[in-house]
Amino acid sequence: MIIRNAPTAFVSMAVIAASCSSVRAQTADPVPAIVEAMQTLAGKGAKHRPSGAKGQCYTGTFSPSADAVKLSRATIFEKPSPVLARFSVGSGNPKVADGNKAVNRGLSFKIDNGGRGQTEFVMVNAPINFVKTPQQMLGFLQARLPGADGKPDPEKIKAFTEANPETTKQGKWLASQPVVGSWVGVTYWGIHAYTLTNASGASQVIKFKMVPTAGAVALTDDEAKAKPADFLVDELAGRLASKAPTSFDMVAILGRAGDATDDPTERWVDEDARPTVTLGTLAIAAVEKNSSCDDAIFDPTNLAKGIEGAKDDTLLRARTPAYAISISGRL
Repeated sequence: MIIRNAPTAFVSMAVIAASCSSVRAQTADPVPAIVEAMQTLAGKGAKHRPSGAKGQCYTGTFSPSADAVKLSRATIFEKPSPVLARFSVGSGNPKVADGNKAVNRGLSFKIDNGGRGQTEFVMVNAPINFVKTPQQMLGFLQARLPGADGKPDPEKIKAFTEANPETTKQGKWLASQPVVGSWVGVTYWGIHAYTLTNASGASQVIKFKMVPTAGAVALTDDEAKAKPADFLVDELAGRLASKAPTSFDMVAILGRAGDATDDPTERWVDEDARPTVTLGTLAIAAVEKNSSCDDAIFDPTNLAKGIEGAKDDTLLRARTPAYAISISGRL
């Protein structure tokens, strides 16, 4: 799970405050402890995000395809809509090098069609997550908390990993891929399963992914080492200035009967060979001030009617209260 944030214009702070109070009242809920552990690992008292700390905000447009309405009645698929997006480099370190392949790259965005069904997405450049439940997330983080010497205990990490081998899947995926050379030159996945419902009431389970229209931009390890620590912002600035492609196709990977929807650490069988439907195009248009993305949250459970996150995915459901607590500690 990745803690991300976005613009005040899109989120009611009263709702966030109420969510914080509700979550803290539930002492058995792992979410407050998850956020506290993430904040500790990112640097207690820091005002940046405890995950995806390094990033840049942008504006753009989402233009739906003609096929989108066949799958979903969501209003975001009716006409082009403005988008607020944030690209990020994983970890709670705002100075992490852009060429670090051990951490993920993130894309979070809001499609806002004039108050008629805003929809928000949180995606990463891997098709699976590194934990499957809030409880597993808490264990993963607690195993990495520093001891009295200020360092994590390798034996605790080893023991947790051996007991939870699925927590290595995302890291192995990232290690197997080349270094990302452009924020708009890599595929992002929504990780969780969703259900799309059209105007006739027909439903289809899917997974979202964003595919760069101009193809992948990859670097070798040596090429990445030769780059500045913050090259991704400059690379995208150059593309925008030269009007080079900066867009993605939003693709729905079609689910089948029996596909699991409760475990984001697992891919569906033959997922890469599944039929897909292109739902539209996201085009990044301009740099936006970071405060537009920093003063609220990107919440992937905030969805227009006609799109629904998997009800049995406890990690997806934990995102909203986790983000609420996280932002309350930064504002």
